[in-house]
Amino acid sequence: MRKKSKFKHLSVKSLVLFSLLAATAPIHTYADGTEVTSDSIFDVPSVGSVWVNDNSYFELKDARLSVGAESNTVTFTVKVVNGGTSDILFIDYWVRMLSSSGANFTINVMPQDKDKNVIPAGGTQEIKFYANVTSAIQLKDLQFKVIKWDFSAAEYQKTLGTLQIPADYTTVAPAGSKANIKISKTSLQGYIKRSTISSNEENFLPSILLELQNTDIRSLKLPTMNYMIRTSDGLLYPLTAAGVTNTTTIDPLMKKEITLTGKLPRTISDQNWELVITENTSTGETTTVNTAFAEFKIPNPTDDTSSTEKEQSFSNEDGTYVATLESIQRVPWEDDDLLSASILLKSKESKPLPIPELTGYIELDDSVKVEVKVIRTDNVIGLQPEKEVRVQLLGTVPYTYEYSKLTVHLQEKEAAKSGSTTTTGTVTDLVSFKVDSVLDNIPQVKAGERFKIGGIGRSGDYYVHALHNYSGKSSDVITAQVEIENLEKRANDLSKLVAHFKGSDGTVYPATITEIKTKISPSGKALVNVWANVAKSKSQEITQLLIGEGITQGKYSLITDKPDAYVNSVAFDLPKEKPVTPDTIKDIDIFPYKLSLSRVGTTVNEDVIKVNFDYMLEKDTQYEVNTDEYKLNLEIEDADGKAKMDWTFNMEKDSSTQTGASNTTTPVGSTTFQIGENKMEVTKTDKDFRYKVTMLKKYKLNLYVVFQGQKRLVASKDLEWFYFSD
Repeated sequence: MRKKSKFKHLSVKSLVLFSLLAATAPIHTYADGTEVTSDSIFDVPSVGSVWVNDNSYFELKDARLSVGAESNTVTFTVKVVNGGTSDILFIDYWVRMLSSSGANFTINVMPQDKDKNVIPAGGTQEIKFYANVTSAIQLKDLQFKVIKWDFSAAEYQKTLGTLQIPADYTTVAPAGSKANIKISKTSLQGYIKRSTISSNEENFLPSILLELQNTDIRSLKLPTMNYMIRTSDGLLYPLTAAGVTNTTTIDPLMKKEITLTGKLPRTISDQNWELVITENTSTGETTTVNTAFAEFKIPNPTDDTSSTEKEQSFSNEDGTYVATLESIQRVPWEDDDLLSASILLKSKESKPLPIPELTGYIELDDSVKVEVKVIRTDNVIGLQPEKEVRVQLLGTVPYTYEYSKLTVHLQEKEAAKSGSTTTTGTVTDLVSFKVDSVLDNIPQVKAGERFKIGGIGRSGDYYVHALHNYSGKSSDVITAQVEIENLEKRANDLSKLVAHFKGSDGTVYPATITEIKTKISPSGKALVNVWANVAKSKSQEITQLLIGEGITQGKYSLITDKPDAYVNSVAFDLPKEKPVTPDTIKDIDIFPYKLSLSRVGTTVNEDVIKVNFDYMLEKDTQYEVNTDEYKLNLEIEDADGKAKMDWTFNMEKDSSTQTGASNTTTPVGSTTFQIGENKMEVTKTDKDFRYKVTMLKKYKLNLYVVFQGQKRLVASKDLEWFYFSD
């Protein structure tokens, strides 16, 4: 007699209870685009189980209906649990799928599961099936029979159990819930992190931020996936995905955000939409089946979406515009913080439009008004059809001030009418954007990567070439060497930059930037030093360089201006400092220069020490630099460390005292390294030299780069007195 088990199948009553519990999860609306952290986890409920012997059962799960062009597709998974002591051969069993009217549908095993026949004792195996059905079939119309082939029974088969899909069965994750899903046999969790539904006169313009997290132990290369919105009437509209490519991989425990956008007509309802994700699976050499593997309820728009959506339209007497809130940044500035809201303005007209005279303000917690300056970040005078321009609303708050909500109000200031006694025109509210205290992050650029900064007319490609530490007694000079390429088609002045170094503990250090007053040609490059004095105990903790474009009195700073604010901040992760190549004075990297020394020789004549050497100085001429900041210090140190002397050199500059051989009392201060292959002779007088040196046999030649009075070793080599080196 078969042993009874309390786990035969999920009853309809249990499924109803499951659905009611799922429905109690909070339904979040994301019309304001704010981020929501979800703790509710959704699993597609099991249809039920059928026992095939006293210890083993088949569980039917993840039944889904996918809409196709000519017919629909039903997919489901059979989980075989073998609790016995011998193997189960799946070839001895089968599953039949029927409609409530008795129609029988042909089911097929997915190609990737065709070889799953043996389920070993104590093992578990999942086998996925698909079947084509008519468009009138719904999941609740289907029942499944688990049979065993038995040649002694009628029709050679024996029915072991029948499962009916309950009427309230759902595969759609509730709004605000994460869903456990599988892609290519890899377990993931997905959920809608943000969702907005904007609109214009003709269409709804949804934007969905989907987050996928790999919860498996292996990496997953995402297959080609299709994204659609399913309306309450069952209509399907495609979405375009950004943030994924055909090579996108998600490693274990890592997350990937995918932005989905689309267009739906305003004639349909904007309530009860669902996000459906499908993939194409090959069923043979030439045939494929498009099946859904994840479905999410999209929160319904709230009543005040006009103040929360990140893309809104407005009209004036000139035409219709679309304003998009791109980002909000909070960045350090002296004793305060700067609040910067970046807004993209676009024309949807078929004719050019003038750029409105914009103004506005930022409101904190619906009570504190922050005055702003409006900066136009692109060098354009009008909006061509389908073109765009960026503006910044820039305000200041104390760096200690905290708030929970922020609203950006964009307004238009009309010119005063002729004959008016007032100097300002009427201010008209255009749009407002409401966000919570979680601001958009400053763009993060990994070490070794480039980033474009600047709008139309000032676009440049920025790259942190190297990090240098000039060590002092109590503080260090931290220097980042930043490469800037002019991406414009005309020669351009460098943008006036504002920079800060940031430590791993969040401490911010204002930085000074090299000034290069020469225009940079198209595709030309400049190399600037960004530096700050940092306490020696903190210098190793510097991890980032923050750069923004300077603003002076509401406009982009000119070369001679002193910035009173900045916008378009970017955070560059700093590279590791390169170590000094040991025991060589060849190919010394002083980027953009390269220096090699040869035939280094010394002579000592009583109190006068003379050093001669040949050198080759090369320069990458595509870079504009400030040569005032490039100084070298040559030091010789006797083996016992008691005798030491040094000379300081300029780079590239003309000098009327190139050798300075006649100067026998002081270092030749005007000595200059010239581009090309040259010879150098320097002398120094030291009356105590003969007493400091115990044996003229070995000495060390050290070469330093000098910056802001501090030195950094770039080359060193042990040499012999009175001999010429290689």
